[in-house]
Amino acid sequence: KHQSLPRIELAEATQPLTDIIDALRKDLFALFLFPTRIIYETMAEAGQEISGEVLREVELKIDIRSATILVIPKSDEIQDKNMPRNLHNAAELFLRVGMVDAAENVKRNVADLLDIYSANPDGKSNFHVGRGVVCWACGHCGIPKGGANQKGNNIKDDLHKITPGPCNKCGETEQVNWLKVTQPVDATNTKKEELPWIETPPLSEEEMKKKKEAQLLAKRKEVEEQVKRALEERERTNL
Repeated sequence: KHQSLPRIELAEATQPLTDIIDALRKDLFALFLFPTRIIYETMAEAGQEISGEVLREVELKIDIRSATILVIPKSDEIQDKNMPRNLHNAAELFLRVGMVDAAENVKRNVADLLDIYSANPDGKSNFHVGRGVVCWACGHCGIPKGGANQKGNNIKDDLHKITPGPCNKCGETEQVNWLKVTQPVDATNTKKEELPWIETPPLSEEEMKKKKEAQLLAKRKEVEEQVKRALEERERTNL
């Protein structure tokens, strides 16, 4: 019999949980109603060792504005009451099943999107514009692989008839849903308009190389300054 786990609000095991979730899940969203403990109980029932698991508490504040980004259910998910309805629900789901990295991906991608909109993009900047998807395998939210020039990126498209994805981060093709970014059009909040998903394009290999070189140079200068100050302080002390 496995040893009972300590009660903590949010926990993440060092062993990846995605394989366990896939094995449990004909419907991933059913896990939304259960505490994280069910993951560990299932691991024990499957004969997997959990006594050596390392748990860490996680504090992750999810921007309430992520609730305005809606998850579009597939045709067979419309009546599913456990289906997350927006990205705030999605982040909560990931935390409940211990997929903290996925929850952090949601938080980061939403923050990036909101930052772009808060800066009032002028349409001339180098952004990718289209319709986003959420990946239930890794938590990435963004324009799917293939870019904006595909079905689903026209607001008039019927998303219930168009397969979303694949995820532009991990390549997942099945566990993916379309997203709809919305904002209220009046103070009553009864009517909402749809906005496109906007994201900064990924860096090229050359750009990534230059960025890493600049970061290393900046770090080297920081260390040199620290050494210089330490030597000056030692000299003053020895006087």
